[in-house]
Amino acid sequence: MDYSLAIRRNRDQLRTIVLTLFALAKMRVGGSLFTLPRSTFAAIMLVLRPAESCVRRLIVIAAHGLKQSASSKQPDGWPDLPPRGGEIREAGRGGPEKRKAFRLFDPLKHFDPDSIWDAEPVWESGFNLAPNHTSTLALDDKPLDATHLGQRLNALIRALDNIPAQARRLVRHYARRDAALKARKPTRLSPMRPGLPPGWRERKLHEIDDVLRECHGLAHDRLNEPDT
Repeated sequence: MDYSLAIRRNRDQLRTIVLTLFALAKMRVGGSLFTLPRSTFAAIMLVLRPAESCVRRLIVIAAHGLKQSASSKQPDGWPDLPPRGGEIREAGRGGPEKRKAFRLFDPLKHFDPDSIWDAEPVWESGFNLAPNHTSTLALDDKPLDATHLGQRLNALIRALDNIPAQARRLVRHYARRDAALKARKPTRLSPMRPGLPPGWRERKLHEIDDVLRECHGLAHDRLNEPDT
């Protein structure tokens, strides 16, 4: 399996999809968001979460086989790009600016184990028709705070444009993970959470769903190969 080719193919498709999200948000790459209409915010989130999962899996594929002592080297077929740490600093008008780095780990599922078995089934229509309550119908398209959403979009496109650097970040985590395991300390074993990835949908709603299926399968195939 030519994983370098698979990474490039999926990366290019993902970049086209992510740039569409920038256009939908009317935001330039590297810019900022402040508010978005609720409908636009929801439309972007529909694609953003699975897109982030796709990129994490491409990073896992690129990092597989990189040695901790040679983490500055690039996977075959990739240009040499500078490594990036947890915070990205770039020159700005008022001096160095900090930017959010891409999150390498899937968010874990949260649930209350004490109540999950005793929960009563609840049917919700999606409409809140309680008296003296602001309508939550689809027509309510009030602006929402989109600051964090804009940061996630920028972090995502930067990760796509520099997957080798993200792979080196992940290899450095593997080194810290191994040290923690030797010291019998709790730590995340894999950037991919057990089960299905964030943003996974059984029924296809967007082309990102097909990309996520392919990236998720490729990542598991790669991890099942010997780490040479």
